[in-house]
Amino acid sequence: MKKIIVISFLMLTMILASACSRNEEPETIPDKANSDAPSGFSKTSVMMDKVYTDAEEENGWWVVPRDADTITIYVEAQHADTVLFWSSPTGTEVGKERKLIGYDSDGEDGWSLVWDIKDQSLHNHVDVQALGIDGVSLATETFNVHTLEE
Repeated sequence: MKKIIVISFLMLTMILASACSRNEEPETIPDKANSDAPSGFSKTSVMMDKVYTDAEEENGWWVVPRDADTITIYVEAQHADTVLFWSSPTGTEVGKERKLIGYDSDGEDGWSLVWDIKDQSLHNHVDVQALGIDGVSLATETFNVHTLEE
């Protein structure tokens, strides 16, 4: 019995000694009180402020005339590296029909895409994805567009 108590005491002493003898620097915790970024975002996470087009909006859809050749999509984004523009038809199970319609990798003049829609009849979802300069963040906005039937 005495042997068990001595061994237990030695093991406890070793555990306490090893736990108290760390020479590592403590982990630095970021000061969130001085951050301008919303909770869960770093100061360089991409954020989209606004997505709009040169078409008219009606009942939640951007409407383009039948004879339109192009539609321009504008994006106001912060901390973006590249903006991707995708189109897919409306409906169910159409994800595999999504197509990249263009991208903008130079935000110096703002983020935008002139989409060639000549001879197309649209009833589509357009996904706009802004890829962050931090290499990990992503912001997505979706809108609907359709061709005015005359």
